[in-house]
Amino acid sequence: MRPDFATCGARFINGSIASHSKYIYNSSVRGLNSTGPDLMTLEGCKQLCGTGTDYYSWQDSANTITTWMLPILGLLVQAPYESNEARKTTLALCRWAGSPIAALSYILWNIKVTGKAALMIDMATRYNEYPPRGSDFSLMRDSMYILCIMNQYTPKPTLPPIEAERLLRLAIFSNLLSLNGLDDDQDIVRRRTALAQNFREGRKKGVVPVFISFLWFVFALALSIQLAYGDIGGNETAHNLALGLLVGWLPILIMASTVDRNQVSADAIRERLNCLVEDVRQALINPEIVAAFMRATKSTDEDFTWCKCLSDEKVFGGDFFERFAGQGRSHWHYGGTPSLLTTQNSLMLDLVAHPILAGIETKFVANYGRDWLRHPAAARLAIVVGSRNINGLRFFDLRMVWQVTSSIFIVCGSIGGAFILSYFTPTVGLGCRSGGYLIYMVIALGLLVIEVLTWWLTHETTNTAVDPLARVRTKMSLRYSRSLPETCPPTDDSLGYQGCIDQLWPWFRSRSFRTFVRNFILRPGEIVNTAWLTYIIFAQTFGAYQTCTCMSSNWAHGRGGFIDFHTYDYYIGQGVFVYWGAATALSVTVMTAGLTYIVHEYCTQSHFSTENYSRAMKGLRWTRAWKRGTQWVRGCMGKILEWGKLVWWKIRGGKGRKGRRSLVWTKDTQLFRLSNLGFN
Repeated sequence: MRPDFATCGARFINGSIASHSKYIYNSSVRGLNSTGPDLMTLEGCKQLCGTGTDYYSWQDSANTITTWMLPILGLLVQAPYESNEARKTTLALCRWAGSPIAALSYILWNIKVTGKAALMIDMATRYNEYPPRGSDFSLMRDSMYILCIMNQYTPKPTLPPIEAERLLRLAIFSNLLSLNGLDDDQDIVRRRTALAQNFREGRKKGVVPVFISFLWFVFALALSIQLAYGDIGGNETAHNLALGLLVGWLPILIMASTVDRNQVSADAIRERLNCLVEDVRQALINPEIVAAFMRATKSTDEDFTWCKCLSDEKVFGGDFFERFAGQGRSHWHYGGTPSLLTTQNSLMLDLVAHPILAGIETKFVANYGRDWLRHPAAARLAIVVGSRNINGLRFFDLRMVWQVTSSIFIVCGSIGGAFILSYFTPTVGLGCRSGGYLIYMVIALGLLVIEVLTWWLTHETTNTAVDPLARVRTKMSLRYSRSLPETCPPTDDSLGYQGCIDQLWPWFRSRSFRTFVRNFILRPGEIVNTAWLTYIIFAQTFGAYQTCTCMSSNWAHGRGGFIDFHTYDYYIGQGVFVYWGAATALSVTVMTAGLTYIVHEYCTQSHFSTENYSRAMKGLRWTRAWKRGTQWVRGCMGKILEWGKLVWWKIRGGKGRKGRRSLVWTKDTQLFRLSNLGFN
């Protein structure tokens, strides 16, 4: 029988039900005093009201559809899908909706990487200097943009990291390398200029529709807040507001994709990038071209001994970049902390931009500061040869933790606001709605933890003096070896128990293990969590939660188990306003902070990707003026970071880096000489 809770509740409150006293809930209720309203037991609800579902009327469902479902769909259609790729589109949608914390972490880190490149271009000249098109500044801007486009693609897994990084450095930054045996050494410069212009013209626009969809979502949120507080304590309006807070992270993810923007045709761009890298590889195989390049750069044979491996077609033959993996759609495609899988002498590399940018920044640009491109030839030589990373494309950066933490804050903050609001909406307690929100958040966190742990088990350690991940993993391996029984025979006397570990754990350190986790744990988990989120939205829209069991909020032991039909004016004096206000403030604050950061990054990076050069320089002028006006804010934060690094350096007994290694924006130019930095 389909219940009618409105009629049943009114009869119970008025005492017109014959067995009224039999079904009164007499246990204590946290938050209600002894003179509170009469509460019906769960058993009484089933007996007197019915065991079915009291679905909302079409008018009520239509209000939720127009208020929330249409704005959510408006945001989803603006996501950065790939054209004519139904399977990839479906998996990407499940990735973003099912594992939003992990996906947003990668997007935020990619934004950080492109922001670093845009900052380097900003700092390449004096504050009031805007060189014309075709200048060294313009060519460096093109090189940096091509590098950021490469960052959205996954390299071939058989590539050795050091040689791959040096090949890319030459392909992106060298102006003196002849291609295809031609005497014209400017051919590579023209190739990069044409590529960069083509990439900028082929970059997906669509920012205005994204902003309109975002404003539609904000309007719906404001309307829901007004309706909820206009009927304080009301069930339906409160849960509709909670539904909006639940997906409060979605506009941030979609807006972030406008900064970490993909191309119209990802495969066509990949082919052009592979063609450029292949032509540079073929040139470096030619001894005559290498000899001419060495004479032009005053290099030695030792600087180019690594080129011998480029002739190995099994390793470097074919496509350098295999697939598009931007906007967090691919697992372990970190925008700067690339995941690596050992396959004999080769490595699986996920990203290319941050290792190269970090090497340039740490060893040259950060020390030089403003106007670091004042000596173009020497600066390019320093970038191509003098600032190599000893890890190649194998790179780990603890700064990734900031992006992961921010993603957790954004997603869990918005979902947490929805949980608090639903939890403290009568009937107070953990029920179908609040429990459903909690399950969604737990699954999203669990997928993130599994993804990070899998990367940690399978990534290759770096060649730096201190690798925190390797140190932790070594300690765990030693502890595990001590716990093994003495009957476990080592494979080699020289290896001892470590050999036993190597026998037991090889699969967990292999590419097949990562593939297994992706195909049988992460992707199914993302699909399940997406389906669960879809169920929550539809259940709230059409009233599937309007059952005695869901209304009793009886998921937590000792809480709930009763139905509250009393008028909601009573709860204004019971502090429901405080809980609702805190929940709304939490989610709105998180959304505001996230969207403010995204808009800031979009505005300050737009000059980097603008196809019209004169407009790009106008945007750069505005960016510099903005950063100059807000420099005091970044200065305060920088001082806090420097103080924290100094304290950490002293705690560690003077080990590690004492100061910051990042390039810091400044208006003033430092009069360093290149020779002071180790380059002549």
